[in-house]
Amino acid sequence: MTKDYAIMIIIISSSSSKHRSPRSLALVALLRFLWVTLIACPSVVVITAASASAAAGSSGGGGGVEWNDDVPREKAKMPKLKPRVELPEVTHRVYFDVVISASSNDGEEGEGEPTTGRITFGLFGKVAPRTVENFRSLCTCDKGYGKISGKLLCYRGTTFHRIIPNFMIQGGNISGNNGVGGESIYGGYFDDESFEVPHNKLYLLNMANKGPNSNGSQFFINTVKTSWLDNKNVVFGMVLSGFELVDEIEAVGTNEGTPQVEVTIHSSGELLPSLLAEAE
Repeated sequence: MTKDYAIMIIIISSSSSKHRSPRSLALVALLRFLWVTLIACPSVVVITAASASAAAGSSGGGGGVEWNDDVPREKAKMPKLKPRVELPEVTHRVYFDVVISASSNDGEEGEGEPTTGRITFGLFGKVAPRTVENFRSLCTCDKGYGKISGKLLCYRGTTFHRIIPNFMIQGGNISGNNGVGGESIYGGYFDDESFEVPHNKLYLLNMANKGPNSNGSQFFINTVKTSWLDNKNVVFGMVLSGFELVDEIEAVGTNEGTPQVEVTIHSSGELLPSLLAEAE
């Protein structure tokens, strides 16, 4: 070393060489390399135990940072398909006309004016055609009554029964409005169709389920990025308009998921190309 340069190497190690883990051995090799390099070309270097350990871990010496800390390891699987960089083409447009009941100062339903508005969705029919057809049909109510529940296969009159701020708003329980049921137009549940679209954006339209291949009529809109749901919940659409209304619905939620006031899908339907042209 010269007086013009200072070399500071901070090494934290409490075990002998014969008891060193693969990570420790990788760390020692890294430090030896730096020592030889610095003799030839002095510079100011500070190596902390945390940064050196991270470097050793990422090089395959055991351990390292888990890719998904919020999901148990046995359930945290990589997506089946390579995630898209851009969202897929929108093939169908549908809508909900929503009513948020008026609330009093204490958060309970009051006698004021309710909040109303429309949420428009774009559906990814080329990525998940069966899932899209299920949702589209439940919006238009054109399939009659369910074979299992005997209920009308329709979103009209149902509620957003589970609303969690900084997470999502969930609805679509056509068989009871209590969050424990639902039915697809195919009768009962149908399989997961595609995990191609990742949960890397806000306001995506997802299928809710009870586990693999248990899609019915329940859905949710995420209000934050939810990457831990990749390969678990099928993304089949996105919100095109009505973002502020989604935020207002989210605002009446609770940490437990029970809404402070009732949020109802008053009407729903499909925006056909001819209607879109007239609107433009």
